Amino acid sequence: MDTGHEPDSQPARKRPRIDLGVGERKRGKSMFGIVLGTLNKAKIEDKERNASEAAKKRQMIDQRLQAKLRKETDSVRRSEEAKKDRNAANRKEEELQLKDSIYKLRRTHLPLYSHFLCTSDDIQSIDSMEDQPSSVTLLALPTRSHPPPLFYLPAILTAAQEAFLEKRKFKVKEAAEFEWSTFRGERTAGIDEIKDLRLRVAEEDARRKKEKKDEIEADEKIHVNKDEEMTSDEPKPSESKVEERNSKTEEKTEERDSKTEEMEVDVGTKEESGMRADDEDAVEY
Repeated sequence: MDTGHEPDSQPARKRPRIDLGVGERKRGKSMFGIVLGTLNKAKIEDKERNASEAAKKRQMIDQRLQAKLRKETDSVRRSEEAKKDRNAANRKEEELQLKDSIYKLRRTHLPLYSHFLCTSDDIQSIDSMEDQPSSVTLLALPTRSHPPPLFYLPAILTAAQEAFLEKRKFKVKEAAEFEWSTFRGERTAGIDEIKDLRLRVAEEDARRKKEKKDEIEADEKIHVNKDEEMTSDEPKPSESKVEERNSKTEEKTEERDSKTEEMEVDVGTKEESGMRADDEDAVEY
C-alpha cells in the first residue's frame, strides 16, 4: 500500500473572463469618466463655496476688528487731547492768576515810590526824565549796587527836586496805568482761551459718557434678544395637539354618558322582571 501523497490530478480552476467588445469598453470608460468628472466638479464647487463663505466671514471679522481698533484709537487720541487741554487750561489759569497779582501789586505800589527821591537819581534839571525811552524804565526799580540805593524825602525840597518829583509822579502813574491796561487785554484773551479749552474738555467728557451709555444699551438689547430667542425656541402646544386633546375629552365624556345610560337601562329591566315575578306569584296563590 502506497502511503505517499498522490499528486492532485485536477488542474487549477481559472476565473472566467467576460469578453467585452470594443464598444462596451469605450462605453464603460466614458461612463466612468463622466462620474469622476461630476464628482470632481461637485468637490471643487463645495470647496469654492466653503472658501467663499469662510472668506466672507473672515472679511466681516476683519472689518469689525478694524472698526473697533479705529474707534479705540480715536477714543485714546481724544482722551489724550482732552488731558492736554485740561492741563493747558490749568497752567494758563495759574499763570494768569500769578500775573494778575503781580500787576496789581505794581499798579498800587510803584506809584508810591515816585513820591520819594532815590540816591541813584540824577537831578540835573526839570527835563531830565524826558530822555527816558519807555515806561518800562520808569517802572523799573533801581539796580543793586554798593552802596545800595536808598529812598528818602527831605523835609525841605528844592525847586529842582520838587519839579522832579511832580514830573516823576505823573510819568510813573501813566506808565503803571498803561501796563495795567495792556495786561487786561492779555488777561481777557487768556480767559477766552481757557474757556475754549474747558469747553473742549467738557465736550469730550460728554462724548465719552454717551458712548458708554450706548454700549450699555447695546449690551442690554443683545441680552434681551437672546432671552427672546430662548423663549421662542421653547416648544409650544400646536393647534393640532389642542384639537386632539379636545377630541379625547369629548370622547371620554361620551363614553361616560353611554355608561350611565346603560346602567339606567339595566336598572329598569331588573325592576320590570321583579314586578313580573311578583305578578306570577300572586296568580299562583
